[in-house]
Amino acid sequence: MGLYTSRHPIARIGLPSRLFLAFVRFYCRLEIDGIEHVPTSGAFMLASNHASHADTAVIFSALPRALRKRVVAAAAQEYFFDNGFRQFISRVLFNTIPVPRKITTSADPLRHVVRALREGYGVVLYPEGTRSRTGELGPFRSGIGRLAAEFPDVPIIPVWLEGTARVLPTKGLPIPRPVKVKVQFGEPLKNEQAWLTNKRTWKVVSNRVRDAVIRLRSREQPPGEP
Repeated sequence: MGLYTSRHPIARIGLPSRLFLAFVRFYCRLEIDGIEHVPTSGAFMLASNHASHADTAVIFSALPRALRKRVVAAAAQEYFFDNGFRQFISRVLFNTIPVPRKITTSADPLRHVVRALREGYGVVLYPEGTRSRTGELGPFRSGIGRLAAEFPDVPIIPVWLEGTARVLPTKGLPIPRPVKVKVQFGEPLKNEQAWLTNKRTWKVVSNRVRDAVIRLRSREQPPGEP
């Protein structure tokens, strides 16, 4: 443990991160449900819907403080890993690891996620691969299924975020709005039937994870809403 945890002095102090995440909890009036489903030890995957750049901050704010240091967030390499301010902030606050949106080399695009899981980290994943522009849950890419095949004993916890698209919309000025947000953690999925040699099983499992996220969303919708 420690391979992907930020070693920057600000991250080691911990106080800036704690203050920022405490502000997020207060500003978003965070409501958390199902946190007991998140393991307190060992590797795990948090598979969440993705509607806003606020999503990762909200998830980290919902996690117990003792757990945050051993959780990393998969982030778009092309956007966050620019060797500039975005990379610095995301690494210090969320231990981000790069995942390319487009495969341009022979290197495994999930290699950092795989290594983090092997090292016992929890990993925040957005299986849609990009933020939703409509608020609707998009199709899940097969990568989460491939990870389930490679790590059959690692639990996958579905996550539904409600309200983050209004906190920090995909369009307009990047100024956070004080909107109430709810985070729901679902029961873990484990030992899904997927095999590394059969890519069709990856997609099957990806769809099962998506269905689990949808079930969390359905709890939030009033009767009669689609």
